[in-house]
Amino acid sequence: MAAARHHDVWVVTRPRFRTAVEAALADDPELAARLRVRYLDLPDRIRALKRRSWDVYWYYAAWQRAFARLGRTLHDELRFDVVHHVTFANDWLPCGAAQIAGPALVWGPVGGASRLPVRRLAPWLGVRGTATELVRVVASGVPRRIWGDRAARRAALVVAQNPDVAERFGPHAPVTVHPNAAFGRLPAPVRDEPHTGPVAVFAARLLAWKGGRLAIDALARPEVSTWRLDVYGTGYELAALRRRAARRGVTDRVRFLGHRPRDEVLAAFAGADAMLFPSMHDQAGWVAAEASALGCPVVCLPLGGPPVLAGRNARVVDLDGDLVGNLARELVRALAEPGTPHDSWSADRLPALVDGWYAQAVRPGTGRQGS
Repeated sequence: MAAARHHDVWVVTRPRFRTAVEAALADDPELAARLRVRYLDLPDRIRALKRRSWDVYWYYAAWQRAFARLGRTLHDELRFDVVHHVTFANDWLPCGAAQIAGPALVWGPVGGASRLPVRRLAPWLGVRGTATELVRVVASGVPRRIWGDRAARRAALVVAQNPDVAERFGPHAPVTVHPNAAFGRLPAPVRDEPHTGPVAVFAARLLAWKGGRLAIDALARPEVSTWRLDVYGTGYELAALRRRAARRGVTDRVRFLGHRPRDEVLAAFAGADAMLFPSMHDQAGWVAAEASALGCPVVCLPLGGPPVLAGRNARVVDLDGDLVGNLARELVRALAEPGTPHDSWSADRLPALVDGWYAQAVRPGTGRQGS
């Protein structure tokens, strides 16, 4: 929609989105005049093979191959100036757009290449989490060297979700850092209930790499003994986190609130003194952007996207030394130095942003125009 504000745009997507897309176009005739949609899916016999959650990966790769064929046909007919890959925000699976010779390629926002110091963070990952991360490094690292580097070399511009991704692909192409966060007006920051002490919010799927164990350990430090931690989310770590809270003696100050509606979590951010979000490799966790936009300081690690998304309200801890103590000290600082609301991630910024990407991509001498 942002691209179609000032450009003629053809979108290729899956038929599963047809109802929502057609409703949006029907509501906005001006948008419909500039944005045309082609629906692409693989044959029924192929889709029938998708039975497990991880089947999405091979299906995605196959869909990208089919898109490359369709994209080349469309380009022969329409002669595009730019082809823009936005699907999956992923930098290690195939990019069909990179196989369309001629138009400038804008690749992203993409992410995945963020570093995670597994040895340093293993005490808070646990056995399952550490094994998962080691597998992830290998399973995504090799495809990234094959498909990710190929897409970057073809790109006129790589839009990276965070500085780690920019550093990874910077040798291959011009890079800009901009996460894919975009949302409308958020509720005014108010407390939803009276508190007897400071409150931190942790909101995430309860997976090891999200840093829930770090958050609970930080709450056990003496300097934050009056704080409460509200945990929003579900996942396989829930039982381990409950046990950890009991061992650390903070059960009475940790509330596990489960999966809740977005509006409820936003209200929690608005009323909290800090968001405690020691996630270890989030590429562009929108919760950090939402909390920051509401004026909630975000205490986070110097890894991946949270420091970028939290922006002016980021309280970034040092990985060296006493990591848990560093988190606790940043919570104390967040209470002494409250955040300020802002609209840095408003969807209204996108048309000018996308215009700039396209202008850079088609500028003579920029990027790689070959296949």
